[in-house]
Amino acid sequence: MERARELSLPYMSRNDVIGVYVVGSMTRPHRDALSDYDIEVIVEDEAYERTPVADRQVFAFREGEPKVVDYEFYLRPWSGFRALVSSTQDLFHYPYQHAVILHDPERRIAPVIARLAELPEAIRHDRLRVHYLEMRFAFGRERKTGRRGGILNLRLLRGDALAALVKLLFLAAGSWPATHHWTDQELRLIGVPPDLLRDADVALAEPTFERTKRLVDSVNAWLDGQGETFHHDADALIAWAFHTSEGRSAFECWGGR
Repeated sequence: MERARELSLPYMSRNDVIGVYVVGSMTRPHRDALSDYDIEVIVEDEAYERTPVADRQVFAFREGEPKVVDYEFYLRPWSGFRALVSSTQDLFHYPYQHAVILHDPERRIAPVIARLAELPEAIRHDRLRVHYLEMRFAFGRERKTGRRGGILNLRLLRGDALAALVKLLFLAAGSWPATHHWTDQELRLIGVPPDLLRDADVALAEPTFERTKRLVDSVNAWLDGQGETFHHDADALIAWAFHTSEGRSAFECWGGR
C-alpha cells in the first residue's frame, strides 16, 4: 500500500479531504499483474460540488501492452458516502469488507466503512431464502424450457441459477457477495469446497437432471455444514416468499428479477 499512499499525497494535503482509502483487488491476496489501485477520496460536499466533473474520476494507464489501468482516483461527497450504508447493491458493501484506510485524520470514515462492511443478520437471513428459491426456480424453469427449445432462454436461466447460487454461498459464509470478476477466487477464500464448485461447473455447462440434482444436494449439504436449516422445509419457504409481507418485500428488495 506504500505506492497507493504516495499517489494519494496530493489529496491528503487538502483541507477539504475527509479521508482516503483503497478498495478492489489490490487489497486481496489474489491480486495480480493486471490489478490496479482503486483509490476513493471522500471530500466535503461543497468541495465535491466545485470540483469539475472531469476531475471527480481520474485514471492513469500503465505504459506498454496490454493497456491496463495503473490507478484510479474516485471522489465521493461526504453525504453520498454515508448514504451508501442503506444501499441494496453488493458493490457498495463487499469491497468495504477489505478496504484499507490510508488517510482519516479525524476518524470520520472508519465508522462508515465498518457499517458498509457489516452484514446485518436480518438481511443475511432474508437473502439466503431469496437466493435459494431463485436458484431452485431457475433450475425448474430450465427443465421446462429445455423441452420447448430456445438456447438463449436456457443460457439466461443458467445465468440466473449461477448468480443466485454464488450469492447464496457468500451469504451462508457471512460475506456480502463479491463482484463477478473475482467470484471464483473469493469463494475459495471463504472455504467453499472445490467439489461443490466443480459440481456447479458441470451442472451449468452440461446440464442434466442428475447433474442438477447432485449440485442441489451438494449445496444443501454445505448449508447443513454452515448450520443452516431453512432449506429443509420447502413448503414453509414457498409460503414465506408468496404469502407473507416479509417474504414479498425481501424478494422485491433482493431478488435478481
